[in-house]
Amino acid sequence: MMKSLRFLGLVFALGFWTLVPRTASAETKTSPLLLLSLDGFRWDYCDLYPKETPTLHRLKRGGASARGLIPVFPSNTFPNHYSIVTGLWPAHHGVLNNVMFDPDSGRFFRNNLPAAVHDSRWWGGEPIWVTAIKQGRHSACSFWPGSEAEIEGVRPNHWKNFDPKESFEARLEELVGWFRVPPEERPDVTTFYLEETNSVGHNFGPASPEIATAIRLLDTRVGLIIQRLEAEGITPNVVIVSDHGMTEVKPERCVALDEYLDPSTVQVDFGGPVCGLRPKPGTTVDEVMSHLQKLPAGAKAYRAEDLPERFHLKGNARIPPIWVLPAEGGSVSSKELLASWLSKTRGEHGFDPALESMHGTLIVQGPAFRSDGAVIDPVENIHLYHLFCALLHVKPTPNDGDERLVKSLLK
Repeated sequence: MMKSLRFLGLVFALGFWTLVPRTASAETKTSPLLLLSLDGFRWDYCDLYPKETPTLHRLKRGGASARGLIPVFPSNTFPNHYSIVTGLWPAHHGVLNNVMFDPDSGRFFRNNLPAAVHDSRWWGGEPIWVTAIKQGRHSACSFWPGSEAEIEGVRPNHWKNFDPKESFEARLEELVGWFRVPPEERPDVTTFYLEETNSVGHNFGPASPEIATAIRLLDTRVGLIIQRLEAEGITPNVVIVSDHGMTEVKPERCVALDEYLDPSTVQVDFGGPVCGLRPKPGTTVDEVMSHLQKLPAGAKAYRAEDLPERFHLKGNARIPPIWVLPAEGGSVSSKELLASWLSKTRGEHGFDPALESMHGTLIVQGPAFRSDGAVIDPVENIHLYHLFCALLHVKPTPNDGDERLVKSLLK
């Protein structure tokens, strides 16, 4: 009888152990997660520029990929990078756009202002580097949106302030240095951000010779990162993503707000491919909406509560009460700002994620992933967080995604 009880106790203990996130193991230490972001790298760039992307094609053949990574709305850099690492819609993590207004504090967030980016009050949810650290792992972040702030009282073990003047070569050496520490201190999850296809796409457009050059550059840099880590004896599970796609600018689709309403009656929370407005005291939402009924074809004004359900924009005070959305390739702003924007911009993003041109890239390769070159259907980026947790053997915090990528991409 005692032997039977001891046997049942052992079975119970082993079964319970499989349900508990493991501490850093040999498996996770030898196969860390390397999350690479290629900002603005549209879903079809590899197909359009095969000669420029030998590294990415090799990773796709030896791993798996998606026909597109569907961004959250608006399809801009900060909300999408943060949704990728938290598994949350922007209304749930609070980073609604690259620029936004918080009525509770009366302050603006601007992605180019360090004081805002470093302020933890803007960043809700739990990014994967925080989940990892809270469960006994190590993490490192290089220029990832959100990593410069202390979130839930936690910072990555290694992180740095964004500096656009710092060279890739210097960042690569720093990355390699993070893995030269004793094995028990090496990052289990590392995020690394590469920007070039975004700025070149804006300046020259997604079908330009210049974008081909930028794509070739990033492909080379991805190869160098992996080669340098392998030279250190590190074979990572590589996840390559992009936050959004890119489309050609269409000047005829732009909307000059001051042609439709008195600018003094509204606060512009943000403008561009998506515009958010707040009526100032003495003006009502109905009055502003009445002035926006004659927008050009393809553009539309929405009350926040009437936005398409697929945008998942509900229940956050930072959501402005009025939204003006132009047709694909357009922009919404004042005449003066539109003239300046059109003089230097050939490509843009931020539009409806249902548009194929807004879809980003997803490629995976490494010891934990399938290696048959499978290509899965387009998938929303909020599901990546569950995949990261599975790779790290940590328990996900509550989020808006599910395990579809765990089931379709892991061995």
